[in-house]
Amino acid sequence: MRSLILSGAVLFAATTGALAQSPDPVGEWLVEDGTARIKVVSCPQAQGQPPVLWGVIWAETKPGVDSSNPDPSQKNRPLLGAPILINMKQTQANKWEGKIYDANGGSLYDSNISLTRNDMLAVRGCMGVIFCGGQDWKRVTGTNTPPIPQQATLVPQAKGGAMASQTKGMSKGAAAGPAADPICSNVAGLVPRT
Repeated sequence: MRSLILSGAVLFAATTGALAQSPDPVGEWLVEDGTARIKVVSCPQAQGQPPVLWGVIWAETKPGVDSSNPDPSQKNRPLLGAPILINMKQTQANKWEGKIYDANGGSLYDSNISLTRNDMLAVRGCMGVIFCGGQDWKRVTGTNTPPIPQQATLVPQAKGGAMASQTKGMSKGAAAGPAADPICSNVAGLVPRT
């Protein structure tokens, strides 16, 4: 019995270590068709809980609105700043599971993400168990990769909106660290109500 408990403790420690050392999807990602950048951030949870990942639309080639959202109060909110990857929890080394928002159809789907290489993020989603699909997003490493994000002060809109953006041109090399990033403080309240 004692060796069984000791084996379980060793296995738990090895699993926890593997989760902590897994690749990191935090950063900016260019969607497959190149029309948007998604910023993925790690958000702290209640004490003792591991952080979760959230991804928001950080830049667009053409500004859009969430016209397919089933909530009438959110149909005119800008897509810039809208959460796309929602509450992604790490379930194993290099795998996070949560929800993904399809702004084209206004629906939430079960989703998972993992790094296939350090510069590629596999984003997969399923409607039920039968209909699954996904994209491979490329990590943005240069500040001049279009679409170019605007440095934004993101604050919740007064009524039903994603986030209001007060933008200024982004200076080269400017990047907010996780502690200064406002995304974690208000993103959960911006999840589309489908």
